[in-house]
Amino acid sequence: MAAETTGHFVISGVKGKVLANVQSRLQEIAENKPLESQTDEELKAQVAQALSPYGYFNSQASITRGRNNIQIKITPGPRLLIAQVSISIVGEGNDNYLIKRALNKLTLKPGKPFISQDYEQAKQTLMNAAENQGYLHASFDKAEVLVDSGHNSASIQLVFNTGPQFFFGQVQFSPSYISPELLRRYIPFAEGQSYSTEQILAFNNALSSSGYFSNVIVKPVLNEEGQMIPVNVHLQPAPRTNYSIGLGFGTDTGVRGRLGYHVVPVNSAGHKFNAIALGSMNENRLQAQYIIPGQNPLTDQYDIFGSLANLNYSAGYSNSAQVSLAQRHTLNHYQRVLSLNGLYERYSYDETPKFEKLILYPKASLSWMNKKDQLFSPTGYNVTVNALGASKLALSEVNFAQASVDAKAAVTLEKMRTRLYLHTIQGVTLIDDINQLPLSLSMLLGGADNLKAYTYNSIGPGKIMSYGGIEIQKETLDNWYVTAFFDTGDVYKPSLKDWQNDLGIGLMWVSPIGPIKVGVAQAIDSGFNRKDKKPRLVINMGPDL
Repeated sequence: MAAETTGHFVISGVKGKVLANVQSRLQEIAENKPLESQTDEELKAQVAQALSPYGYFNSQASITRGRNNIQIKITPGPRLLIAQVSISIVGEGNDNYLIKRALNKLTLKPGKPFISQDYEQAKQTLMNAAENQGYLHASFDKAEVLVDSGHNSASIQLVFNTGPQFFFGQVQFSPSYISPELLRRYIPFAEGQSYSTEQILAFNNALSSSGYFSNVIVKPVLNEEGQMIPVNVHLQPAPRTNYSIGLGFGTDTGVRGRLGYHVVPVNSAGHKFNAIALGSMNENRLQAQYIIPGQNPLTDQYDIFGSLANLNYSAGYSNSAQVSLAQRHTLNHYQRVLSLNGLYERYSYDETPKFEKLILYPKASLSWMNKKDQLFSPTGYNVTVNALGASKLALSEVNFAQASVDAKAAVTLEKMRTRLYLHTIQGVTLIDDINQLPLSLSMLLGGADNLKAYTYNSIGPGKIMSYGGIEIQKETLDNWYVTAFFDTGDVYKPSLKDWQNDLGIGLMWVSPIGPIKVGVAQAIDSGFNRKDKKPRLVINMGPDL
């Protein structure tokens, strides 16, 4: 077994978690007393203590002191194995299904090595299961490990006493502008339900994230007599009116600005209002949104949305007004938005006459996401599926149907310090004449998010859209990456004329506000030959999943 050098000592004979624990222990004691000044017996004792949590109770170590380091050769010896496990549950919860399920999942089994961490984790698992079922006074009447050093075996005996079960009592809110009826819809438990500290924490988080309060304290009253636990909730209101301002820059938009006006709540029913103005060289919008909490305000809401927009793309130009009614359902890794939209738009595509359309169309948007961090996730995915359509039989001037999928995924190869980022967009529009579809509903490509060597939304319109891209991100310094990317795709109607490709290199910095990417993209043909098109500087800020 190869030796492992750390600091002023070299360790051989063990590996993995055992080696890491020995290293950690020696580094810890070296902070108080240099290893060179400790005797061989002191060092051997520390090594023995580091090995014992992993079941090595008869280890030996030899110490060789060199000029520049101390060599420690470890012979771990036979490992302590579990010979017998006896775990019994007594008390009111001795027949509780969830506690018994936790018991059945414990990893303490005869024949397995005795590892102290597993033993302590098993006890904590039972404690957690009991506490989450309202057994707040649970304890171990007996917790013994009997070691037979002659046979290198251990017998475990646990007697777990759940004690009495406690239940949620009444919930009392401090005076608040928000109606009690809405506040009670945030309660994740019912009166008489078994008490759970996890539910108390979830209740506190739900109220804190509602936007109505600057401070929330959910306090169970544990000193009451009996087994019912009342819950008192103190609420401190947040300022009702807020303003927001933002500035940014990207290759697609140039300098962009954002102004926001927010009222939370509008009334005691908890309604919210947002007005936002967005400005850039190719997109300008004025938006208003009125939000009504659903029956479960944590997951459901209704939106009334209106906007005025001006779009100025290479593919076309438009002015539009839109009104929408939407129902939004949001879970941890899933979102569904169903909407009915009314759109009036005056637009023209490149080298086409101006059009004027009034369209009433329903839309469904489904999203699945999994990411560890909202700003930058080393591994994860985000998939969005959209479907919409309109008919002249339903107050629309255009017949069309459209479906699209936008999928992004990232995976990090930790040993290589490399992140692979994949992105694909696929879509189809069923319509007689693609020019009859307003610019704001058209499928377009080009820009920092897809075909990077091409101007933002310059490719299209068309009835079929297809894009795929890969980016390799190699971390060279902490939070600094060298990137290389390749993109391919096109929008066509419906015959394919010239598939678009690009490749490039760049840098990415994962900043406290999210990743910032700077790169250079070059358009190429199918033979990887450079097209007669200048390289394009690409600057992009914000999450990529």
